[in-house]
Amino acid sequence: MNNLKEMLENLYSGFNFEEAVQNDPIKFPKKYTEKEDIEVSAFVASSFAYGSIKVFCRFLETLFMIMGQSPFDFLMNFNAGRFMEKLDKKYRFNSVHDIAALLLIIKSLLQQSSFESYFISNSIVNGISNFVSRALAIDLTAIYGRDIKTRGLIHFFSHPAKLSPCKRINLFLRWMVRDQDVDFGLWKNIKPSDLIIPLDVHIWKVSKELGLTKKINKNLKTAIEITEFLKKINSEDPLKYDFVLCHSHMKN
Repeated sequence: MNNLKEMLENLYSGFNFEEAVQNDPIKFPKKYTEKEDIEVSAFVASSFAYGSIKVFCRFLETLFMIMGQSPFDFLMNFNAGRFMEKLDKKYRFNSVHDIAALLLIIKSLLQQSSFESYFISNSIVNGISNFVSRALAIDLTAIYGRDIKTRGLIHFFSHPAKLSPCKRINLFLRWMVRDQDVDFGLWKNIKPSDLIIPLDVHIWKVSKELGLTKKINKNLKTAIEITEFLKKINSEDPLKYDFVLCHSHMKN
C-alpha cells in the first residue's frame, strides 16, 4: 500500500495539469466564469465524453458555438426548433432530436431547482438515481411529437439500478465537488469522499494493473470497489489521482 501511494504521489506531483486540460472535456467549462454557465457547460461536455476525444471535442466545439457566450442563458431561452435547424449533425448514438431533448431536460430541471439539489441524498448512488429518474420523467412531446425516451436519449442518463458505472455523470460530479487541481469545487453539500470514480475502459485497465480491482466486468460494482481501495490511500479525497491516471503515460 505504501509503495502504491508513493508511486501515485510521484505521478501526481510531477504532472502537468495545465497541459492535460487541453486534451480533456473539462476544457469547455473552463472557458466560463459564472457558476450557472460552468454547471451547464460541464454537464453538456461530460454527457458527450465517450468515443474518441478528438471527435467528441470537435462536436462540442460546434455545440458550444451554437449555445453562445452564456450556455445558461441559451438554455433559459431554449427554442428546440431553431436549435435543431442550426445543429445539422448527430453525435454517434445521439440524434439531433436526442441532443435537443437533453438540453430541454436540463432547462426543465434548472427551472425547478438547483443542479446540486438533485444529487443530494444519503449516498451518491441514490443521488444519481434520483437525478436520472427526475430527468427521464420530463415530458418530451415538444421534441419527439410524443412523450418517448429514445435509446439515444437514455444513453445520456445511465442508471445505477442497471449497474452502469455512470462514468459521465460521475465525471460531472467530480468536476463540481472536488476543489483541487482542475476541478471547480462549486458544490459544498456533497463531499469529495462521497464521489465514485468515473470508470471507463482505460481507468479499469490501469486499476487492474495497480491491483485496485480484480473484477472482470466494467460496471458500478467495479467503480465502487476501485473507489473504496483509493479511500485506503486518501479517505477524504479518493478521486485525487483520477485525472492524473486518465492522462498519464500509462494510457495505452
